[in-house]
Amino acid sequence: MPITIKDIANSLEISPSTVSRALNDHPNISDETKALVAAKAKEMKYQANFIAAGLRTRKSNSIGILVPHITSSFFSAAINGIQKVVSEHGYFTIICQSNENYHDEVDQVRSLLSCKVEGIVLSISSETRIYEHLETLQAYDTPFVFFDRVAPGFDTPTVEANDFTGAYQAVEHLIKRGRKRIAHLGGPDELGISRRRYEGYLEALRTFDYEVNPDFSVFTEPDNSHEHIIEEMFGDKSKMPDALFTFSDELAVEAILKLKKMGLNVPRDVSVVGFGNSNLCEIVEPHLTSVTHEPAVMGEAAADLLFKVIQNRHIPPHQKNRKFDSRVIIRDSSR
Repeated sequence: MPITIKDIANSLEISPSTVSRALNDHPNISDETKALVAAKAKEMKYQANFIAAGLRTRKSNSIGILVPHITSSFFSAAINGIQKVVSEHGYFTIICQSNENYHDEVDQVRSLLSCKVEGIVLSISSETRIYEHLETLQAYDTPFVFFDRVAPGFDTPTVEANDFTGAYQAVEHLIKRGRKRIAHLGGPDELGISRRRYEGYLEALRTFDYEVNPDFSVFTEPDNSHEHIIEEMFGDKSKMPDALFTFSDELAVEAILKLKKMGLNVPRDVSVVGFGNSNLCEIVEPHLTSVTHEPAVMGEAAADLLFKVIQNRHIPPHQKNRKFDSRVIIRDSSR
């Protein structure tokens, strides 16, 4: 049986209300009594019942985190950053994932509302085109902050990477390595971060007077095999690209494995650059060049913004929408 406030009170021969006020640092309780109660609570391994406390105070002391994939190294690092700030505020987290599915995202938002979370850090799925569930959050006065992936039309704080600049730098790196026919394997066409990375790719080609070949750029959907796309793009060795910039490290690794099956050498025949700087970069052979943008630091920033909203603190306009710079980490896949 878990230890209760009444057990501590009986042990110290004081009232449960005194124990409760001592544990909550009430000003009417002496420091001596607070120390006595704290020591006894530690000795008896007492753990506070946050649910019961929430019912009394109408505060859950919980923050929701909703991301497309918990297993993604980018989002797992971001969650670590979010949880660091959340725990510093004495809150705990409820972590959900949408699996890149709109209906799952709607269900998870409903679940977080039923748990009475005090705020949500949210990254929308690649399928999300309708935003009624986010309007419901606003109707319930539940603060939320967009992280990495942003829905249009909401006046709410956002934390994003500078995807355009990161993509531009990745393609610029390939150009400076002497590559002439640079292809792009993108993410979902309607996903904002996918479009911005594509636009950065195009801008780099135009800046260096490279031809934009529409056959060298393909958008993809998550959780599908893309081997047939890679095979079609690199099937004719006389016309194939000599470099590939991808929307994610996962796509880059898939490309490298398929290119090897096709008898092509990376980077001699084809240089490959990913996006995300995940742990996959050091596992695949050759090690993958990738774009990084510090997801843990971004997660901390998102949580910090959310608590400012919860506490009704003023957020200066220049801090409301934060963008984090990207940089290219060069490894063997593009040397």
